[in-house]
Amino acid sequence: MKSDKSNSHRNLAWAVTILMLLVVPLSIFAQGAPERVRFQSGHSSATLRGRIVGFGTKDYVVEAKAGQAMTLRLSSANPSTYFVIYSINGRATDMNETREWSDSLSETGDYLIRVFMMRSAARRKGAAANFTLSISIH
Repeated sequence: MKSDKSNSHRNLAWAVTILMLLVVPLSIFAQGAPERVRFQSGHSSATLRGRIVGFGTKDYVVEAKAGQAMTLRLSSANPSTYFVIYSINGRATDMNETREWSDSLSETGDYLIRVFMMRSAARRKGAAANFTLSISIH
């Protein structure tokens, strides 16, 4: 016969597993779907403003063509706020986290731009960052 302590540990493990299965999808859903960036007619740039809290992220999707040049600039009073850009194949570009990036695009399609705070800052109580992201395609 198994001890009550063993059953208690097993029940706790199941409770934690069930909680994780419920909480992780909810936290992903809470961040929302990526925001599609649409330029005003006749314009090739846009300025977006947003806010992230803790480990939250804000995703933007922008369509561009191979051969075009894309320039991204991020400004925030929080110095731990950065972005990373992913190609249409889901690969991170040849850069690490940054606040400014410009390059000629090699693929046609949607690019994902993710704004986030570095882990060391995001884990602090009350961590938040207002930001402005400028996107230009020419």
